Amino acid sequence: MLVYLLRRILLAIPTIWLLGTLVFLLSRMLPGSFGEERFLNPEASFYNQSSQSSREAAFREYQQRTGQHLPLFYFSLSSYEQPQAPPNLQPEATQEQLELSYSYLLPQFNWNGTSNQYHHWLSGILTGDFSTSYRTGQPVLEMIRNSIGNTFWLLLTGMAVTLALALELSILIARKRMQRLRRLLLPSLFVVDSIPMLVLALLLLVLLANPDFLQLFPVYGMGYYAPDNLDFWQELGQQMQFMALPLLALVLVNLPYITNQVYNSLQASLQANFTRTARAKGLPEHLVIRRHALRNALLPLITIVSDFIPALVSGSILVETIYAIPGIGRLLIESVMARDYPVLVAIILVVLVVRMISYALADTAYVWADPRIKQKLA
Repeated sequence: MLVYLLRRILLAIPTIWLLGTLVFLLSRMLPGSFGEERFLNPEASFYNQSSQSSREAAFREYQQRTGQHLPLFYFSLSSYEQPQAPPNLQPEATQEQLELSYSYLLPQFNWNGTSNQYHHWLSGILTGDFSTSYRTGQPVLEMIRNSIGNTFWLLLTGMAVTLALALELSILIARKRMQRLRRLLLPSLFVVDSIPMLVLALLLLVLLANPDFLQLFPVYGMGYYAPDNLDFWQELGQQMQFMALPLLALVLVNLPYITNQVYNSLQASLQANFTRTARAKGLPEHLVIRRHALRNALLPLITIVSDFIPALVSGSILVETIYAIPGIGRLLIESVMARDYPVLVAIILVVLVVRMISYALADTAYVWADPRIKQKLA
């Protein structure tokens, strides 16, 4: 099974490379840049009292330092200069005159060699160097390392709490004697599912972090002061009071869909012949659900979880922005706003790697859950 997982991860590497290349090229083709906004704009905070020539000189020095003066790719296409006045062609015009007249309509191919931005970026990726930030001048990996901790714990805790609640709620309402609870819970989950993430996060702020209503949690951020002599549990408790509302927002947004899918899968398993046989043997209902129906309901759940992890990553971007959590999501938004392309591309690569690994783990979990798939692979 471990060999199968490694094989799936290796097969995902070309896809990550292709998507990373597209993101890199498209990000560089966007109009405007961090340097133009900070150096050439007279209204910017940098060099606002300098002359135009001084700003242009500073901009050229900045491009040289960051490597943005190099061509973008190994080759480039450009058009020929259009003639000012095309010659008056006669019916007996020569072939050379025709080529000179229409050559500007065809693209010109230029070979740039390995001295280009993409080659330097790809070489750095292969050696573990993700370049430096245009905005702060810090190494990109260092910025991601400083931000990924809060995002990791937020996503891990959110996924664990959501899956645990979804499984327990699905098992609870799948019992026959819980019909009243099922009639109350399913419409409530439908109402919660219809609330957008932005609205739900702001509602939690108004209801649970408002001095005019209930100020149970801090409004935003991760605190301004943390003593150095705290042990692990004290530091965890201090951080959890700031992570409670973001975690609650992630759980409430994803819980209705996960619960509904697990419940439907359980209902299908409870109608199968093997569960009827288990009931006929006299097993209690909770053992029939947990020992027999639940394992066969895991296959659809594996697919749900493989899509759930990327959804959590995208949801954390909005949550971290609203609650000012210093994580990957907030760093991504700041990089987009500042056109900090090295950080932007690196974060997208991290998200792609997480997505591919989640799909590889899902395929491996299918092999573990269904012996028939294992026999086909063998």
